[in-house]
Amino acid sequence: SRIIACLAPALIPPAHIATLYYFWQKFSRRVDRRNCSCSCWDTVFKGTYESGIASYKHVYFNASFNTLKIWALTVVCVITFYESIRRLVSLGLQSYLRYSMLLLFLSAIFSHYYSWWSYVNYWNDDYYVQWNHQLFFTSTEILSTLIVLQLADNRLIVTPRKALGIVGVAVMHVIAGSLDQFVLNVVKGEGHMHQVLRDVSFMVPDLLHVLLPLIELKRSYYKSPRYFHVPVNDLRRDIFVIIAIIGLG
Repeated sequence: SRIIACLAPALIPPAHIATLYYFWQKFSRRVDRRNCSCSCWDTVFKGTYESGIASYKHVYFNASFNTLKIWALTVVCVITFYESIRRLVSLGLQSYLRYSMLLLFLSAIFSHYYSWWSYVNYWNDDYYVQWNHQLFFTSTEILSTLIVLQLADNRLIVTPRKALGIVGVAVMHVIAGSLDQFVLNVVKGEGHMHQVLRDVSFMVPDLLHVLLPLIELKRSYYKSPRYFHVPVNDLRRDIFVIIAIIGLG
């Protein structure tokens, strides 16, 4: 399980860059490693070995607070992803894995990776116009995935509250995504290929997050109906909270 958990965060970024290169290779340029230079690098991490205008490096980074934030976020994301994969593999090896939740988790990887990449670019470029917009989607996506990871254990009952939590976030994302770019780029066909792929990669997982929790909720009800005697007031409150979340989106 540890090997599989390590492979996932190691392979996704190279696949991402390869995809970018595929779509934008005609806009990239060949770098002359012998004659190029960089005057925007503070050379701190090279110490006394290099200063002034630097020569070619595969990776540059400045000793800034934003660099620290990028590094801290990346470490947290990698460790969290590793532990999530490890949990799912462990449940699978013990035959305790609920495969519908595994599918939901795998389908949400792109959304979480997109969030990480967005924050890296916001901090790297000092560009924060979309920060609050992205933060709201990231927060709700994390909440949904936490519930998915919990329900990945098939020994746990899929309760209405947890199922509605996943569904509510997904419905909000579907509505917001449709109003934002999906209809324009995909339905009307006005988007470039990379925009279409991006929007479809957001929409399909959201639709799965609407459908599969409801199927699991129905399945759990037939297996253990005694756990579903939810007071009417509690059910109304849960539905109201979900509607409020959707409305906030």
